Amino acid sequence: MSYGITPQEEAQRCWGLYGKDWIPRCIGQRWLTVCENHDFTFDVDRAYEDQLAAVLEASLAHPISVPDAPQTFGVYALYWMGVSVYVGQARNLRNRLRDHLRKIQGRRGIDTEDVACKYLTFARLWEVARAEEVLITRFEPEWNGIPGFSMHAPGRGRPGMPNYVNQWDQRFPVLN
Repeated sequence: MSYGITPQEEAQRCWGLYGKDWIPRCIGQRWLTVCENHDFTFDVDRAYEDQLAAVLEASLAHPISVPDAPQTFGVYALYWMGVSVYVGQARNLRNRLRDHLRKIQGRRGIDTEDVACKYLTFARLWEVARAEEVLITRFEPEWNGIPGFSMHAPGRGRPGMPNYVNQWDQRFPVLN
């Protein structure tokens, strides 16, 4: 409630500013009229997401061709020509980034010099999966949705499907 005006005047002011978004509330034994725009609810998840994304974005980008990441667990983002294209997690960041380097090398339509990475390490392993999920949701990286980029599926294409070429290989064919 604003000082120096009656609850009725506050109600009229809030009605004029916020329409039907104001509600009456009982404080002690007196009824006051308070618009809902004075309420504050701290959103822990949003604060975590905002801070995580800000720290990742503020970290230094490293060329994928020189993956000097530590050999510890964490999350990482790949950037192609400055745009976030892939987010992942790893138990060993250096090895995982080298896997991606090998996947990108020798392809038509992409050059490893145009790909950079940023990464964050964590004190506790259980935090990594949540961080990856948050960053994927936040950045919506294109390559997370392209079958064939992630190294977790064995072999080329899909097992059991003759002549199948996954979307990654279609988009960036291997140079002969």
